[in-house]
Amino acid sequence: MRFISLVLLTAVLWGCSHQNGFEKGSDSYTLAQKLSAKMQILNPDEDNALASSDDFKVYASDVVPIIRLNFGKQADMLDKQPESQIARIVTEFATGYATDKYIMEEAAKQGIVISDAQVDSIFNSFATRSGGEEAFKKRLADNFVDIAAFKVNIKKRETVNRFLKNLVEKETTVDPATLDSLKKIDYTASVRHILLKTQGMDSLKKMEVRKKMEKILKRAKKGEDFAGLANKYSEDPGSNKKGGLYEDFKRGQMVKPFEDAAFSVPVGGISDIVETAYGYHILKVENRKKDSRPDSVIMDELRSKKGNGVVQKFFDELKAQHHIKSLIE
Repeated sequence: MRFISLVLLTAVLWGCSHQNGFEKGSDSYTLAQKLSAKMQILNPDEDNALASSDDFKVYASDVVPIIRLNFGKQADMLDKQPESQIARIVTEFATGYATDKYIMEEAAKQGIVISDAQVDSIFNSFATRSGGEEAFKKRLADNFVDIAAFKVNIKKRETVNRFLKNLVEKETTVDPATLDSLKKIDYTASVRHILLKTQGMDSLKKMEVRKKMEKILKRAKKGEDFAGLANKYSEDPGSNKKGGLYEDFKRGQMVKPFEDAAFSVPVGGISDIVETAYGYHILKVENRKKDSRPDSVIMDELRSKKGNGVVQKFFDELKAQHHIKSLIE
């Protein structure tokens, strides 16, 4: 019985062992060796695990070829980057490899299949845009990118994209009432504004700046030309030579306190002092407009925004469900 137990234990240990996936002298081996000067975990003679999940680990030999595919010959310059930057890139590709693997399994269950003919068609479209097949193949070779590996990556990327597209289409219905309510609110605003910077200042210095802004605000509210005041006092380089003017910006483009004032102060009105991370502002609202774009365009934008959220939520839940995590310290 003891002999059988030892045999079983040996079998388990053998099954859990990982065979080095690097081939000595290959491009991936050479690249990994170069990058390991900055990140020891990429040493191709060790082929260390870079990420893990409930079902498998992702090794350096899985990730380094993907780095080559994405960066081409520029991958040979990555060792000149700070270690933190290399670690960020490697972590992104390692965890991405894991999520892609789970998605490929789900895609297969849903019957999503990208044929070799479709891969060739996509490859040929790349070639056409690059001046023809021979020119494209030369471009890949010059970037040390293997054609077969490139086609395998096309198949994987197209499979993942089709899976995510199907997911988004199921989850991004938009209620017509949402469209109606959006068309009733202001879509863009045009304002003139004056900024006095306070970044890096202590509380006493900021107090001095605020007092200065209070004097400017009094002059503006008494009817003095706002554009002239902006030209003279504003420290905003993007608008101080244009009378402080920012035209037709959409919601979400400005920092929140600035945006809140721009879309709430009555047209023609002047705000009180608004504080942001940049400093103290006063705004004069020149104009606001409703969204006049065709309904179909607005609906497509809403679906796109909603789709981004759906995809991000899916990836977050996938990582949590399968405990996908980076092993890079």
